[in-house]
Amino acid sequence: MVIELIKIPVTLLFLLKACEMDLKERRVPNKLWKLMLLVLVPLDIIEYFVEPFNILFSVFQLAFVFTFCYALYYIGLYGGADAKAIMVLAVAFPVYPAFLAFPLLNKGLGMLAFTTLSNSVLAAPVLILILLLRNALSGDLKFPYCFVGYRVSARAIPRFHNLLEYVEGNKVVRKLKSVEPTDKMLEELRKAADKGIVENVWVTPGLPFLCFITVGFVIAILAGDLLIWFLSIAQS
Repeated sequence: MVIELIKIPVTLLFLLKACEMDLKERRVPNKLWKLMLLVLVPLDIIEYFVEPFNILFSVFQLAFVFTFCYALYYIGLYGGADAKAIMVLAVAFPVYPAFLAFPLLNKGLGMLAFTTLSNSVLAAPVLILILLLRNALSGDLKFPYCFVGYRVSARAIPRFHNLLEYVEGNKVVRKLKSVEPTDKMLEELRKAADKGIVENVWVTPGLPFLCFITVGFVIAILAGDLLIWFLSIAQS
């Protein structure tokens, strides 16, 4: 248990640093994940000799998490840094950590990395509530865009935001699926704004999924697997 209490805050510090890098540059260098493994793997070895754990289950967990994460990355559901974060967690925690009364609800499938991913997916919709509240306060509740974005000046699209509206041939095109803006698209928007064709456009923030992974990790440590908990309530 002592080793787990060391690994948890160390892991959280690495995840927070990854979030900071991702928010600033949308890029997390591989050296961060390598350093994370360099610090945590020796703790795994010490943990095994102090409190031996099931090696077969640990290998199964690694194979399952690595395969699942790579599959999600391959089909484009999240980025490479997100996949690496979950994979590193699978290496760092061959056993689901438990201390005092934590996790309060359950240990999910017994795989902290998978539980973290599951929780992060559930945490992501919180962004929808934040955007909805922001739009409600500004009195701009155009459905369904108020759930996924907000309006900004066509002359100044914020960094790391994708377009839900853009200009094509002096005509405003609106899409529910966001489009990553090119320099040409941004220039066309500025020209359209100068001509009075459009003043504001809907955009959606490209918030890094690593932030949700970090939240999912904290929830996994303190509470457990929220999805399994919800399912157990629904069945009772």
